[in-house]
Amino acid sequence: MGCIPSKKKTIPETTSYVNKVEDLRVLPSTFVQINQRSFLKVYKLGRSLGSGAFGEVRFCTHKKTGARRAVKIFKKDIFTSEADKEKLVKEIEILRILDHPSIVRAYEFFEDTTDFYIVMEHCRGGELFEEIMKKKHFKEEETASIMKQIFSCLAYIHSKHIIHRDLKPENILLDDHADFLNIKLIDFGTATKFTPGSKIKGSLGTAYYIAPEVLIGPYSEKCDMWSAGVITYILLAGYPPFEGTNDEEIIQKVKAGIFTFKGSAWNKVTEFAKDLIRHLLVPEKDRYSAAEALNHPWIRDININNIDNTKLQSTLQNLSLYTSNNKLRDAVNTYIVTQLTNNNDTKEARDIFRALDENGDGKLSREELIKGYVRPGGITEQDVDRIMREVDTDLNGYIDYTEFLKAAIDQQKLASQANLKITFEMFDRDGSGKISAQELKEMLQGENATNSEVWNELIKTVDQNGDGEIDLKEFEDIIISKF
Repeated sequence: MGCIPSKKKTIPETTSYVNKVEDLRVLPSTFVQINQRSFLKVYKLGRSLGSGAFGEVRFCTHKKTGARRAVKIFKKDIFTSEADKEKLVKEIEILRILDHPSIVRAYEFFEDTTDFYIVMEHCRGGELFEEIMKKKHFKEEETASIMKQIFSCLAYIHSKHIIHRDLKPENILLDDHADFLNIKLIDFGTATKFTPGSKIKGSLGTAYYIAPEVLIGPYSEKCDMWSAGVITYILLAGYPPFEGTNDEEIIQKVKAGIFTFKGSAWNKVTEFAKDLIRHLLVPEKDRYSAAEALNHPWIRDININNIDNTKLQSTLQNLSLYTSNNKLRDAVNTYIVTQLTNNNDTKEARDIFRALDENGDGKLSREELIKGYVRPGGITEQDVDRIMREVDTDLNGYIDYTEFLKAAIDQQKLASQANLKITFEMFDRDGSGKISAQELKEMLQGENATNSEVWNELIKTVDQNGDGEIDLKEFEDIIISKF
């Protein structure tokens, strides 16, 4: 059962350990693994979406599921040092743990003799940069809506002690051409982890967007906030605050930090918008954090998603009915949400998540659920506590984005016959028509995981005929029996 062992790889396996079934925690990152198969056996390559010094980004289609994705292909010959390889591994490790509605989702990774592959969500709307070129400048409401999502991304990654370090419109994609106000932050190739309260070194970034402290010495996560200030300025004016004929001229102006609101583009821009920019394009010690930017009136008072009360109540009912007591069912739901759904499937739940996420930190607290559901007269605080117990499966005290999606989306829609069949086939790694304990272990903990007894016990919770394996009917029954 499982995959054939291969030579040592650059991309490390991800493994966690549990000693009993009740301790099993299936996270979104559980299924974002190194795939030992050949990339071209799993995906069909499509057109090029862009290229750079690292290699190329191309459209691809999953042969079994039909899912449309993007793949970032790195040529191995550009990785001339161990430091280069460590940078790639760091990007992969960061992508695995990110779970936010406005950050691109990673699906899996591949490695062969010539290339590395990072398979990601495909955003059909192109780059925010291209939209700026077409529109020249944005209305205030549009700009505030986009920036609220960017600040939410930054609040989220900074809370995980990650600095992006290359925030610019080229690294912000649009979900769809018809829905350009929904964005996805991409490219964590220069991102790094940091220790709270300490500063890091290393001059990285793009001249127009780089913070002055990055150019001259140690810096903190607030370098991302400077870049966000530049983007806000560009969206409103159509040109950057620090201009020059070459990078050297631009960098000198960035170091000086002097900008103005002169020009016709600023005549109709409110003082609220200008005030936010003034709190971003300032020395690091005086600069807003992402949380402070989200609380600025110009951002706080913008309503990204107008939620219909009927949809809000429908989602509440789904949340109230969700139970995570069966670990396999919870694992299947997590797999379907993270690997098989697309933006159309999750749009309604995503919008409600954003509406409930009052402080914009990318996760839902007990207090936010109470404000969203109890005060309008939907449920009691005791009901909210039960929802938190069932939906917060990683026990971090919050409902994270994927946790919300798997509980908020209608279960009959999520666990459609087509989705269950595909999920079964993906868990049945050797194609035998049955899922073994070994295959469950490999799927949920990686190939190096130990303690097979946990997986045998998990099989027993589903195995109706006592053969020690799960067939398709048993697999479907454990999911559908909930309805």
